[in-house]
Amino acid sequence: MRDRVKAIRRILAACAMLAAAIAGASAQVQMPDPKQISGVPLPAPELPAGTVSVRVIRGSFANSLPNQQVEIAVDGRIETLRTDEGGRVQLTGIAQGARVQAVAIVGGERLESQTFTMAATGIRIALAATDSAIAAREEEDRKLAAGPAERGTVVFGPESRLIAELRDDRLNLFYILQILNTSRTPVDIGGPVVVDLPRGARGGGVMEGSTPQATVNGPSITVTGPFPPGVTNVNVGFELPYSGDTARIRQRWPIALQQANVLAVQIGGLDLVSAQLPNKRQLEDQGQTLIFGNGPAIAAGGELSLDITGLPHHAMWPRYLALSLAGVIVVAGMWTGFGPGARRARA
Repeated sequence: MRDRVKAIRRILAACAMLAAAIAGASAQVQMPDPKQISGVPLPAPELPAGTVSVRVIRGSFANSLPNQQVEIAVDGRIETLRTDEGGRVQLTGIAQGARVQAVAIVGGERLESQTFTMAATGIRIALAATDSAIAAREEEDRKLAAGPAERGTVVFGPESRLIAELRDDRLNLFYILQILNTSRTPVDIGGPVVVDLPRGARGGGVMEGSTPQATVNGPSITVTGPFPPGVTNVNVGFELPYSGDTARIRQRWPIALQQANVLAVQIGGLDLVSAQLPNKRQLEDQGQTLIFGNGPAIAAGGELSLDITGLPHHAMWPRYLALSLAGVIVVAGMWTGFGPGARRARA
């Protein structure tokens, strides 16, 4: 199981890299929360060595603060600068190894960077002041999220995906699903989200990082509500037995799937075949080839039809021949022991 977890983490990382590179993908790369990176020095190789660039913003990167005083301390010596129209100041000629910190005061709020040692490359720093309107909305969002659930709908978000991994001639499937609630309150859809796994699925279980609302009962995934605002992660793995060189997956979705994403580790001639995955790419990651198939949304109640081809398999006729011969031997033994000849001998 530990090897399985490591493999899934590696595959997910590679899949994220590939998804970001696909033009026209519906998933968008979001800018980081300015408050989370405020004051954190970030390497900037594009800047000249010995250069520190500081940008002062309020609330978001779209709201730069011009003509704002910024103090940059270099080994205790303070340089006072004012931001330009883009909210930036820049100090050059700082010796490698110098201790540096940037400080700005916006509306009485003191913004400080971390104290850092000047490296061989340039450094960028963002200082983010609090936007009262954004803070008020975030507080309102927290109150609504903690309130009672309202009737509504949820979907499987665009980052949901199916991952196939072949290990020791066993086909393992992983469902990485994101139940997305776009409202500001918890949502009650009138019951749980139940995903019936493909026919023949066995050994299903909930994996690391999944919500405690999710359980696997035999061939079904059950996720109970209500669903909080944002994303509820459901990570499940199972084995799908197959015969021949093809495994056929027919997966029906109880709620809408915003984007079809399937990833597989290519071993030998393994491939993904589906008319619902018109966009297919390959990616090399740590010596492995990954196949990524991408397609449009699937409505609630719709089905994803997918064939995984090129699977290793062994001819079945020797097994059938051996079973047939064993059956003949058993019948012959019973005839010898209980047939007319045996009865005459006993008489």
